[in-house]
Amino acid sequence: MKMRVVLAFLAAGSLAASAAAQPPSEPAPAATPPRPAGAAAARPGLPPPEPIGHIKDNVYKIFGGGGNTLVVVQKDGVALVDTKMPGNGPAIVSEVKKVTDKPIDLIIDTHSHPDHVGSNDYLREQYPNVRIVMNEGAKEELSGPRGNPKLLPTETYADHMTIGSGADQVELYHFGRGHTNGDTFVLFPAARLLCMGDVMAWNMAPFLPAGGAEAIAEEVEALVKAVKGKVDLVEEGHGHMNTWAGLERFARFNRALVDAAKRHYERGDPPGMAVADLQKNPDFAPLLDNHIKKGLEYGNTPLARAHMNVNVAYAELAGEQIGFGIANGAPLPATDKHKGSDPKDTAPPTPEMLAGEVAK
Repeated sequence: MKMRVVLAFLAAGSLAASAAAQPPSEPAPAATPPRPAGAAAARPGLPPPEPIGHIKDNVYKIFGGGGNTLVVVQKDGVALVDTKMPGNGPAIVSEVKKVTDKPIDLIIDTHSHPDHVGSNDYLREQYPNVRIVMNEGAKEELSGPRGNPKLLPTETYADHMTIGSGADQVELYHFGRGHTNGDTFVLFPAARLLCMGDVMAWNMAPFLPAGGAEAIAEEVEALVKAVKGKVDLVEEGHGHMNTWAGLERFARFNRALVDAAKRHYERGDPPGMAVADLQKNPDFAPLLDNHIKKGLEYGNTPLARAHMNVNVAYAELAGEQIGFGIANGAPLPATDKHKGSDPKDTAPPTPEMLAGEVAK
């Protein structure tokens, strides 16, 4: 997929995959991609990587330049989760060297989008023996004719994989389609820390470029069941650290969103009424925030993202194709099967919102 499509995905809180990385419902290569929801000429591009931050013990995080990069200093080397957009390899290496002289010997990619795999090529050049691991679905998405073979993994897994042992053990989980067809959740048992990738980013409803409102709910529920009792800290694919309680709330929210969409779809109500139901639950307030998030100044709000995902759910319930535009904020057109959405629900942020204080 061309880079302009990548930037469009960025505005929605995630990125499109390069080359063949996007699931089948992407626009045709020759198509002009829709304008990103909330794109603002005054705030183009990505914030650069920030200085490495300490999370706990041997765990660090580098924010900016794409997705979060988690850094875990192990006995003989350094494990990274995700490598940001292309061109950020030197910054990642520089920040890692601030905390250790050990080599980077393991990279785990949570999914195929270029803000998470983009600097794999530079890192494998600097560390020729590095292991690069991702789900087999993510490799497939990266393996198109226009893809960069240097981004590809050295090994893949299907549903579950264990790397290392003792304090250095890492567990990888895949539960089917969600944000992409190759999502990986990364558990560091010794640190009781879970990496979510963009299934959970900026503490808002996830971006669903290929549909999957029901699938994402099932995926997160399966994850919670699999790692319950093993996790205290949750690293989101973008933004801040969260908690186990935050992940459980996120799982309840995704299920409630689908249930509300089904209920109002069957009644013939407009999709906005499903979001209104979610707003009645005070537990969901953090996921329905109306502020622009740090690092997502060019994007939209959690509230707008909830509306987008309800629109996706309506289209799925009607058996309609889920195009990039609907998932990224275009209004849902009315059809003979359902009422369309209010364009204001997913409209780009106003200049006042963009000029205001960015929420953490």
